[in-house]
Amino acid sequence: MDSIQKRPFLSRSVRVSGFVDILLVLALGGTWLGLLGRYHWVLDLFSHFRWQYLLICVVGVAWSLALKRPRWIQALCLASLLVNGAALYLARGDPAYAAIAGERLRVVSLNVHADNPDTARVLDYVRSTDADVFFLMEVDAEWAAALAELSTTHPHHLLWPQEDNFGLAFFSRVPLQSLEVIHTSERGSPSIRARLTHAGRELAILGVHPPPPMGRQLSQIRDTQLADTAALVASLDIPVLLVGDLNATPWSHGMRLLRDGTTLDDRSPDPSSSPTWNAGIVFAIPIDHALVTPPLVVTQRQIGPDVGSDHRPQILDVGWQE
Repeated sequence: MDSIQKRPFLSRSVRVSGFVDILLVLALGGTWLGLLGRYHWVLDLFSHFRWQYLLICVVGVAWSLALKRPRWIQALCLASLLVNGAALYLARGDPAYAAIAGERLRVVSLNVHADNPDTARVLDYVRSTDADVFFLMEVDAEWAAALAELSTTHPHHLLWPQEDNFGLAFFSRVPLQSLEVIHTSERGSPSIRARLTHAGRELAILGVHPPPPMGRQLSQIRDTQLADTAALVASLDIPVLLVGDLNATPWSHGMRLLRDGTTLDDRSPDPSSSPTWNAGIVFAIPIDHALVTPPLVVTQRQIGPDVGSDHRPQILDVGWQE
């Protein structure tokens, strides 16, 4: 009887397929670790890359089925595909909001990036949007001086420059009832609160830019600021538009803290999962957001072009749902 020829344990095909299996397991592990973000700031970092995980899942499913990889690898790829697909599906836009009629308030939100030297490019862009309101972040003294000329068309304004990447600027051509810098938490960064009347109704605009969750301390500060901002929104007696670089993706623990106990929602015909930070590279993620409380809705949300910053602008048309 002929002896059965055995494949050497370290044959090239075993090494290659086994190596790819290991890469798949490591890459898709982020899908599941991100679900545990409430327990540790490092785990929450894994929650941000749902688009990237989804792409890996598609490749992984094709690989594992075509090459008949072990059943547990096929199951991991399929389960991860469902989790990431569901996360992105829930962050999708609702076209019904685009059909809402009535007067629109146009708002532009942009983190200008303190190290961005191209102030003229930013100014030309924000003017071209014909927005009623501009909310700008990472404004230092140099940026404040450049942005001051916007006051000729948007006379209701507030400049709050800082040298720590958390300076702010707010410009409006709509008359305001109030405009102030507030601190929603003791150690958090400043925010801007404006109160105005649009289409005969009062609303508040909150411009928010918490610190990035890089490290235990900064992560705690961000989470506290977002939770305290949620408490402020819940306490207001008028509808709220909250905009800014929130340093949180729709799937992160920070965003859950912001939504808890409020009616804040990203009511928009456009998905809130469109990348706004480092757009154009593989690690692009959506951290610039617009959320509203009813009956306010965002009837259109566009992500603007590259203006020299590491963030893309948000252009928002806001209206009222009857």
